Amino acid sequence: MATKRDDAKASGEENTTGKEKSVKASAPRGKGVETNAKALQFQEFLMENDINVFSTETLDDEYQTVVFRSRVETKGQILPMAIFIDTSVFTLIRTQIVSGIAADKRDRVAEYINDLNLKYKIFKYYLRPDGLVYLDICLPFVDATFDCKMIQLMLSVLVQHLDSVYEDFMRIVWSRDSAIENGDAPAAKKK
Repeated sequence: MATKRDDAKASGEENTTGKEKSVKASAPRGKGVETNAKALQFQEFLMENDINVFSTETLDDEYQTVVFRSRVETKGQILPMAIFIDTSVFTLIRTQIVSGIAADKRDRVAEYINDLNLKYKIFKYYLRPDGLVYLDICLPFVDATFDCKMIQLMLSVLVQHLDSVYEDFMRIVWSRDSAIENGDAPAAKKK
């Protein structure tokens, strides 16, 4: 379920450009990283493993949220992705799948993503009223159980999932009504 906090975080993702940004995670920014043990641990994991494809942003919120922004590639497309680590028990990996879905296509996209949500346990797609589709992975971690390797693993699983569904997803987005009525639209596949 999206909250105002989630929507506020998400709105920053849709303003990304096509240019790659890489910032070493070595310089903590603001009080968020310093007071967020999980974000600090993830930042240290990135440094230790020489992973420098994330930029960081500290949000000025009650959860001391640190956003680790990057991108994922699937089927030749670069999609904005961010990891939201805060002081709650939830760590969120959010990927922007598509934006600007026309109002007349939203019902069929919603039906397709509902099928995907039923078939995949860890992935949750949702369509916002403005025509933006996000894919979320929500991982529960308290400070003592926070696992950077699990986040890394889920990023790999995310890419594999997108590679298997993205073309069908975009076929639904771009298709005309007649293709769907004739049964030419893809069905969600179970992995």
